[in-house]
Amino acid sequence: MDLKDLRQQIDSIDDTIVEAYAKRLSLTRQVGQYKKQNSVPIEHNDREKQILDRLTAKAGSQNKIAVEYLYNAIMTYSKMEQTILNAENGSFDIKKSQTDFANETSVGLAGAVGAYAEKAARQLFPKMQPTFYAHFGDVFKAVDDGKIKYGVVPIENSTAGSVNEVYDLLKDYNIKIVGATRLTVNHCLFGTSDSTLEDIKKVYSHPQALYQCKKFLSSHNVEAIEDSNTAVACKKVAEMADKTVGAIGAESNKNIKGLKLLKNDLQDETYNFTRFIVIAKQMAVPEDANKLSLMLSIKHKPGTLYQLLSILSSFKVNLHKLESRPLPEQKFEFMFYLDIECDVFSEDTKAMLACVSGYAETMTVLGAYKEVI
Repeated sequence: MDLKDLRQQIDSIDDTIVEAYAKRLSLTRQVGQYKKQNSVPIEHNDREKQILDRLTAKAGSQNKIAVEYLYNAIMTYSKMEQTILNAENGSFDIKKSQTDFANETSVGLAGAVGAYAEKAARQLFPKMQPTFYAHFGDVFKAVDDGKIKYGVVPIENSTAGSVNEVYDLLKDYNIKIVGATRLTVNHCLFGTSDSTLEDIKKVYSHPQALYQCKKFLSSHNVEAIEDSNTAVACKKVAEMADKTVGAIGAESNKNIKGLKLLKNDLQDETYNFTRFIVIAKQMAVPEDANKLSLMLSIKHKPGTLYQLLSILSSFKVNLHKLESRPLPEQKFEFMFYLDIECDVFSEDTKAMLACVSGYAETMTVLGAYKEVI
C-alpha cells in the first residue's frame, strides 16, 4: 500500500470523526442547556473520569496516552461551550472610557528624582508633578488611599526578569493596570568627585540593576550592595563622600552634587529595557487598548495549566506573559498573571473571558490598556 492510499484512508476516517464529533457537540450543548436550566455545575470530575477510563480501556494500552490527550481536549472545549452558554450577558463587557495622561499631574513613583521610573513616567505624563515614595508598596497604598491618581512601577526587565514584589502587590491590592510603557535602560557607574574607576570597591543599587550589570561587577571584583532604588543609591553615595563607594543608576544622576560619572553602558546586554505599568484605583480603558492583563488561580492537579493554555489557544490570542507567584497561605498553590494581546472589545474576547472565568477557581481582570513601546 502506497502513501497516497494511506492518506485517502485517513481522510475517510477523518470525515467519519468529524460527523461523529458534530453529533457529540449537539448533545453537549443540550447538556449545557439542561445544566443552565437546573443550576447544575458545569464541572463534573467523576463523569470525566468515567469517560476517560472507559475509552482508554477500550483503546488498549498502546493508545492510552493518545486517547487521554484527545478527550482532554474534547472535554475542555465542551466545558468552554457550556461556560459561554451559562455566562451572564454583559458579565465580561469591557467598556471604553476617557484617559488623559498627557495633562495629568498626580503621579506617584518609587525612589527619587533621577530614578528610571521618573523617565518612564514622563513618556506618558509629560506634565506630571511626581510624588516620590520609598518603596513600591508605598506607591500602591497611596493609589489605594486616593492620595495620588496614578502610580508608575516597574514590572519586568528584559535581562533580570520579573519584579516579583510588584506581582505580589497586584494580588494584595484591589488595583487596576491602566497603561504601560517600555524604557531602554542604560546603567551608569557613579563615584564621588575625587574617585576613579579603579578606586571603587563597593557599589549600591537596586537588585535588578545589580543583576543587569553582574558581569561588570564580577570582572572588577566589586561588592554589590542592594538598595531600595537606583536614584536613592546615587544620593546615598554622594552623601557618604567615600571614593571607594559607587552607585549604579541612570545618567540623569550625574547632576547630583558630589557625584561623578565614571562609566556608562554597564549592563550585560545591549538590548536592555524595563517595562513599567501605570496603576490606578479604577478601571480605565482607552479606545485603542490592545492588551489585557488577568490574575487567576487554577486547581492544583495534573493538566490544569495545559487546559488553560488550550482555551487561550482556541481563541487565537497572543499570550505575551505568563507569570506564577506562590500563595503563601496555600501549600504549593500559585497565582498566575497573564498578559494577552487581543481585541479587548470584541465578542471573542468576551467569550474567552467567560471560558477562563468558568475554568479558573478565581479570576480578576487587572486591566485593559495600550502599551507604549
